[in-house]
Amino acid sequence: MKNKKNYYAIIPAPVRYSKKLKANEKLMFGELTALANEKGFCFASNDYFANLYDVSKTSVSKWISNLEKNKFIRLKMIYQKGTKQIKERRIYIAPLLNKTSIPIEEKLNTPIEEKLKVNIYNNLNNIKKEYTTKSEKRQFDDKTKTAFPHFAALFDLKYRPKTENQKIKWLDCLDKLQRLDGYDLREVYNVSKNLRNDEFWQNNFLSILKLRNTDKNGIKYIDRFMVQHKAKQKPVGFTKIKNLKEFFIYKNPSNGKKEIGAKTKNGDIHEFQIKGLMMTNEFQELKKYILNEN
Repeated sequence: MKNKKNYYAIIPAPVRYSKKLKANEKLMFGELTALANEKGFCFASNDYFANLYDVSKTSVSKWISNLEKNKFIRLKMIYQKGTKQIKERRIYIAPLLNKTSIPIEEKLNTPIEEKLKVNIYNNLNNIKKEYTTKSEKRQFDDKTKTAFPHFAALFDLKYRPKTENQKIKWLDCLDKLQRLDGYDLREVYNVSKNLRNDEFWQNNFLSILKLRNTDKNGIKYIDRFMVQHKAKQKPVGFTKIKNLKEFFIYKNPSNGKKEIGAKTKNGDIHEFQIKGLMMTNEFQELKKYILNEN
């Protein structure tokens, strides 16, 4: 039995703008909606998502747990008859009624649910129309105004904003990238710079406005680019551990502090052993990355 994949993903506003979700978790929510079959759930495993996003199963587990904690999804375990062995894990998408994300009981193919899906889809299609008179009149903070010329310089003259209205749209986009999407503009700049130097994207990324648009799967480009960027920015420490499967975090029994360990094909190794495999600065960078990722 295969999980039936839809043609597009949906990331409604309560998920996109949630301060409680990381970018990867928002991206996963979109993937879950794409995988949800006609019964309203998907049953893809953590292995599937780990391979899809090139992350550990531990990271996937934490993303799913946080989505469930914030009531964006609901989990249901199906057990083998007469045993406690899990046969299947079902992930249900909770219908989102408003910004508080209040779930309602699952009622398949009801008029309310169908209307909700239409409203969510229309909301996604209206992203390009966000630039209102009100936003054009307001003032932008110094960080946004300082960043603007640096972003503009990444593009050829013919693609840079020329009219006052075009400049306001770019400023508005930068403002929303940090204020609503939660990204540091320095990171966004580095990602944009890499895209402009990429053989494919230098001809397809011609305006920063594209960052807040969505691709054919309903995933915002900035979320997609950031995930790819972070995957390429893995610390050099990853290469120093042979036969690495995944990292894990544990507490030192003597002082209660968080330490990192690694699962390898030859068994588990703990922080003390990992330190011996690399330089001090490489280990510090690796530990910081693992703790932030999880």
